[in-house]
Amino acid sequence: MQPTPRIDLPVGDPERIVVECCAGGTPAVVTLDDGEESLRASFAAFRRHRIELEVMDTPPEAVVGRQRLYVSFLYRGRPIHFSAPIRSHDRNGDHALIWIDMPERMSTDASRGAFRIPAGGPIAPTVELIDGEGVPQKATLVNLSLSGILLRFCGEAPPLLPDQSIELTVRVAGEHAQLAGVVRRIEGDAAALSFPDAFSDGPENPIRRAVAALERDWHAQLRGRRS
Repeated sequence: MQPTPRIDLPVGDPERIVVECCAGGTPAVVTLDDGEESLRASFAAFRRHRIELEVMDTPPEAVVGRQRLYVSFLYRGRPIHFSAPIRSHDRNGDHALIWIDMPERMSTDASRGAFRIPAGGPIAPTVELIDGEGVPQKATLVNLSLSGILLRFCGEAPPLLPDQSIELTVRVAGEHAQLAGVVRRIEGDAAALSFPDAFSDGPENPIRRAVAALERDWHAQLRGRRS
């Protein structure tokens, strides 16, 4: 795959981006208080230097006591990320309305380890794991971030040990990536692995390509659900 051409984005001018996103009701993926659950949302309004987001996947009462929001969205085809404190919240039927401060800066670097993109859609992406004896094990992808992956097996997870090095082949949203992982946690039929090469630079980094492909697919699903 050829590296994605560089596109200059006005991340140094977050207000310009937010105004455009609120005008178009841009879909977003959010997490609350640095949690790992990814929720559907959309930009709703921008007034008095604050942003209103409508969050669809959590009831309004679930926002009570939350302090911070992490937001990811596509702008001109590229992922943008920022975090901001939650200032107030309300409800719109079963949806939560959350007001946050305008962030001082935005980033195109999805290096935040806790932000995990879910593998939505009718068909879960497939992952092939090569154990220590070279035996391939099939699994489905639950979620993915630059720093790690959560897999689910059919039945019990294969015998794996903490800190064991594993080879992974991930096929997601048209992207085929071979990754090196380290086992961090085994729970029943699920396994969590981290990526030791998560933060190496360059668009050729296979982890970055896989995450970008899944994020584009997830945002496309969000747009489809809103149409």
